[in-house]
Amino acid sequence: MRGLLFLLSALFLLESTKGIEYEELDEHAKKIVDKAIEQGNKDHGKGKHLDFYTIANKDSIILNVILRPTPCASTTQRDHQKKCKTHNKAPYVSCIDCNGTMEPCLLLKQKEEIKKRIRECLNHPPVNSHDSHHAGGAHPMFQKGGNQQQLTGCLGCI
Repeated sequence: MRGLLFLLSALFLLESTKGIEYEELDEHAKKIVDKAIEQGNKDHGKGKHLDFYTIANKDSIILNVILRPTPCASTTQRDHQKKCKTHNKAPYVSCIDCNGTMEPCLLLKQKEEIKKRIRECLNHPPVNSHDSHHAGGAHPMFQKGGNQQQLTGCLGCI
């Protein structure tokens, strides 16, 4: 019985780690993925085309696109190539789009650098002021008047 339970758990885990299909992405995500494919091939293509595999992190300001190599030649490096199926071999590449800016892609084994970039992106203030929403920002505790200091404390005290 345990063996069957273990097998079912392993199959579920394998299925849950399967990447989403490119065709399932919205238009905004497709543009970022195509930009990641172009950047990833420029940085790490080396003869073979790197193509979309999955999205590791997705937030309102960050999209971490994972690329894998394909059997196709690197001459097809501008966007997603449906006919080029990804291989399960190195290099795996992580391309992080932060607020519409994509830095050079990293190898997935550079875990600390990837974490650092994600942390920096999430801690960086938004580029557009209309993107800066703070939950509860309209609450009286968060209000400031003119050149007064921000008031903090219980509502009955301020």
